[in-house]
Amino acid sequence: MKLEKQQPTRSRWHIGPRWVELLVVSVLTIATGYFTGRVSERNYQADSPQPTATVTVRATETVTATPEATATPTTLAGEGENASVDGENPEPTDSSGVRPAQSYLSDLSAVTYTGDYGPSPVLMLGVNHPKSVRLGCNTSSYDSVTYDVSSYKRLKATLGIPSDADNAIGSVAAIKVFDASGRQIADAVQFRSSDTADLSVDISGQDQIKITCALVKSGDPNRSATTSGLGDAILTS
Repeated sequence: MKLEKQQPTRSRWHIGPRWVELLVVSVLTIATGYFTGRVSERNYQADSPQPTATVTVRATETVTATPEATATPTTLAGEGENASVDGENPEPTDSSGVRPAQSYLSDLSAVTYTGDYGPSPVLMLGVNHPKSVRLGCNTSSYDSVTYDVSSYKRLKATLGIPSDADNAIGSVAAIKVFDASGRQIADAVQFRSSDTADLSVDISGQDQIKITCALVKSGDPNRSATTSGLGDAILTS
């Protein structure tokens, strides 16, 4: 019997014995699986939706208001209630706003006046009248004073010739009251140095009144003027 000696088994890739081949195959298999898993994981992460940041922008509109220009009225020279008319002397008007229930003429400013005029206490027939007005009287009735009497209904006063007035003895004078249009709204009231007279005039609805004094009779024939006193002259509502 002839025995043949067997040759060792060669690997198909001719890299060495069979066991080496198996070892190499095992290592390659494990490595292939590892890298395949990493690639799959990366592909999964790439395909997965990524969170998206949302930014909301709100626009704010700022509106700036521009004040409108206000026209300022222009007062021409000679206009206004304090303007001088025909040489008359203007006085400031009363601008207290709310009027009291009653006011003495001596506490008010005249709108206009001409001649001899002024707030002043007067003594007539021995009686003192502290809240009074003096008004000149002459034959031309030039002396006058105008008041704003809106909201008042009656004018009251004690009329006479002050004891210290020039040309007082024997003189007779008369007070007249007119509305803003120049219409006489009451009868003339006469008085003299030897007596006094009461004045009471309805001024309802009047905005202004004008008071004048005329010398009816002169105590001195050589003189044509004297002074009257409106004792405690008052406006009432």
